[in-house]
Amino acid sequence: MSSRSKLMHGAALTALALVSVPSVAHAQQALPQITIGAARPPATRESTAGEAGYAPGFDPARAKLPIYRDPPGETVTIVNTKFLKPTPLQDVRRVLEYSPGVSVQQGNNARDLFISIRGSGNRLGVGFPTGIRNIMMYEDGFPITTADGNGRTDLLDPHSYAAIDVYRGPSSALFGNYAYLGAINYRTFSGAEIDGVNTGSEFGSFGYVNNYIRVGKAVKDSALGAFDLAFFASDINGSGYVYHGAYSGKQAKVLGRWEVTPNDRVIVKYIANDLRSEFINRENLTVFYLNPFQQGCAIPTSLNVNLCNNLFVPANGISGATVRQSVATLGTHQNSLRQIGGVQFEHDFDSATTWRSQFTYDYLDNISGAWPPPIIGPGGQGGPVALRGPTVGITAQTDITSHVPIFGFPATHFLQFFYNNAKTANPLFNQIANTWYSGAIGAQVGKNDSYASNIGLRAREEIALAPGLTGVIGFSANWNRVWGVSTAYNYPANLAPRFPTQVAVDNDYWNTAPEASLTYRYNPEWQVRARYSTGYSTPTFVFLTSTRNGVGANPLKAQTNMGVDLGIDWTPSPELNFSVTGFNEWHRNEILTLSNGLIGYSQNIPSSLHRGVELNADWRPYDGWRLIAAYTFNNQFFTNYWDDLGSVGGRAVLYNRAGNRIPNVPPHTVTMRLGYDQPYGDLSGLGAYTEYVFKSDYTIDNANFTTIPSYSVFNVNAHYNHDLADLYFKNIELYFEVSNIFNRTYVAGAFVVANSLLVGPVQTPLVWFNGGLATAQGAGILAGQPRAFAGGVKLRF
Repeated sequence: MSSRSKLMHGAALTALALVSVPSVAHAQQALPQITIGAARPPATRESTAGEAGYAPGFDPARAKLPIYRDPPGETVTIVNTKFLKPTPLQDVRRVLEYSPGVSVQQGNNARDLFISIRGSGNRLGVGFPTGIRNIMMYEDGFPITTADGNGRTDLLDPHSYAAIDVYRGPSSALFGNYAYLGAINYRTFSGAEIDGVNTGSEFGSFGYVNNYIRVGKAVKDSALGAFDLAFFASDINGSGYVYHGAYSGKQAKVLGRWEVTPNDRVIVKYIANDLRSEFINRENLTVFYLNPFQQGCAIPTSLNVNLCNNLFVPANGISGATVRQSVATLGTHQNSLRQIGGVQFEHDFDSATTWRSQFTYDYLDNISGAWPPPIIGPGGQGGPVALRGPTVGITAQTDITSHVPIFGFPATHFLQFFYNNAKTANPLFNQIANTWYSGAIGAQVGKNDSYASNIGLRAREEIALAPGLTGVIGFSANWNRVWGVSTAYNYPANLAPRFPTQVAVDNDYWNTAPEASLTYRYNPEWQVRARYSTGYSTPTFVFLTSTRNGVGANPLKAQTNMGVDLGIDWTPSPELNFSVTGFNEWHRNEILTLSNGLIGYSQNIPSSLHRGVELNADWRPYDGWRLIAAYTFNNQFFTNYWDDLGSVGGRAVLYNRAGNRIPNVPPHTVTMRLGYDQPYGDLSGLGAYTEYVFKSDYTIDNANFTTIPSYSVFNVNAHYNHDLADLYFKNIELYFEVSNIFNRTYVAGAFVVANSLLVGPVQTPLVWFNGGLATAQGAGILAGQPRAFAGGVKLRF
């Protein structure tokens, strides 16, 4: 699509905004809105920073919120997106990296990210579902992680979010299965916060264009009760900075709240997302240094063997001899259609007791073009295959929240029952060589049919033990079942009739998670948090059907985590907000995903230790000046793990990894922004900032032989925000940014790779045919974006 056509999309969205204005022009006064922060909200803050004079978590505003909002005792960073208004936001990376403890790696396409909290989310590897594990994700309290524990980022347009709540550390007591190392709740703008029409267009290097619109209004008094309605839509396109990285996506969201009576409310949520993206091929470390952006890799030749990591598929699309191909010649792409619909009913039995029931339907139809074969072994096919088919699931939950005092102490009581399930049917096909953009498929080589479900309860007690002291105890119990069949159709070389090989799984897991915490607000300036918590996460179906040898069921255990957090929050004035949290977590059976050059597989790590420090700060030393910073130190290592590398001469080869660093976890990450905005005078609204992002070097293999180098990236931005009077629109905002201004070449994402068997007297990394570390898709490394320019314009009506 041409740039002119893309900009016309922006004009169309603006026209929609203008048409929408008359429909909201006669709206009456807005509903009381949930204020995120104060008149000058901090960019980030820790939870329970409520009103002075109340015990943490017991101010009147919080009493009206669901239990997961601003909970005392939890280690939660609340990121207010207001400070990011002049920032081009291609994805949620720029928002999440301002929460300490969070790191984001590039996934397999431009809108695909691997989000990690305290390192664990980076354990995914080649061959497993695109997306996020070990983190529960919600949007406005509705789950967007499916019942099998998989979350995706392609439906997360940051322009739709007013704030993001990041729950760091094991959080299963509050969120259940898969909140192994935390949870994230993305909060969209309400109608009252929008209060009219907001529209914007962003554009920049590598064909990036994003046009979006927000329409919202709140009506307090009407014959049918009070309403708050918000609508968001966006259209994004780009060619990508890596070869074969183009993408195009459309999205729409609706959030509605209807106060039927003073005691009854209905909340509805709908998300529709349609994304098509080319599949980015990953590189080994050798190729990364030689050709980081994969230029000249469209057509495999004898001259680009050392510059490109390519794929191999059967020349006839069925079986037999393979031919070297690129993701371009195969037409490898991903096309996902996601629809999520939810409804929540709230009823106040009295001023102290509220009943909430929620139901969510989730449909994902997925086309992914570079999936490892279902089984590799005798007669198995060796090349990447194309996946088709939907995942359909539901979530149902009901809970009671009561604020009745206990023994004279203010208290909040919570009890919830929940159930969810997800059914997946994914046929797998060979890809056909030299079909380019069509991405044609050949013979069916397998099928995954699976089902996952969770059922259980969660309970929580919050008690104001003293005017400044809140104690919390929580608990969850969850029964999870995963069952299904993975089938591989093996075609003999003479094209005789295929014969199936099947792996059946029927596993169930029972997990519990206790939690306890104390939060003490000594005075309005100082708050101390101490927390003991636990988390659990059960394996997904594909983890259970792949072993190091590629054949047979994988008897993985559920991973569990027991952690202790200690935090201090210091707010000496509205101009300074500083928090530091130390954590120590003991992990049992942590699931580590590796690739041995043929297939991705998972192993349980008997025990490992994660510990570190998280820091965030927001400081306004002088009028107009602002410093925002987030820092994370992660020290993670194995304490009991014998790495099985196969056998030589019938004898197993095991290496003791105790004391080694856990791969794919940078020890140090920093995100920092220093800016100035003219607060008054003729130049009011004119501003600029510089942003600094740093990640230290880290290993990507269990032996710690291979290191991804550290990097620093600088971004600079200039912007102008101006309110207008006596015009059709009320405000205009212009901004322009240069990212990676020094054009640093760096690794934006990497998979964990397995080590090879013993070679000679020392152990060496697995070697790709042209050198470097290999994985099943050629390699596991993706380069970060080079120097780029982006800008935008926003209008508020």
